Amino acid sequence: MAVETKAPPIQKFEHWTLVCSDLERTKHFYSEVIGGELLSRDPTSVRLADTIIDLFPARGGREVRHGGAGQHHAYVIRLEDYDPWVEHLRRNEVPVRLTHHGMGRLSLYMEDPDGYTIELFVPFESEDEGRREIEKRGVLKAERQRD
Repeated sequence: MAVETKAPPIQKFEHWTLVCSDLERTKHFYSEVIGGELLSRDPTSVRLADTIIDLFPARGGREVRHGGAGQHHAYVIRLEDYDPWVEHLRRNEVPVRLTHHGMGRLSLYMEDPDGYTIELFVPFESEDEGRREIEKRGVLKAERQRD
């Protein structure tokens, strides 16, 4: 019989590890395209929204292996930064998918050079605000046309 226990608390999320096919291309994407801060440490690392991403080249048994549909890393952005993010990514020729999750969250999805998915999203205080901002950007209409 299994004994139920409560796990001790975890303090914070510190880093995630990414295996990449081209270290320089990935470093450029995370630092120059999406604004991560390059760190002076080994391995090559960037800090993005107080989270460190350690970048390892694909070699010595390390392979690029991203998950399936739905697996991604998500970061919160401000509403006033959503449209500038969309424009910035398009100018940098990064394909973006605009979507929402109910009326409480406006999202954009992109893939890094190796196909790892990243979500930037705006959480809304109310569904009314969410609906207004989502409709303003035509996200509901675009999704209906895809269906």
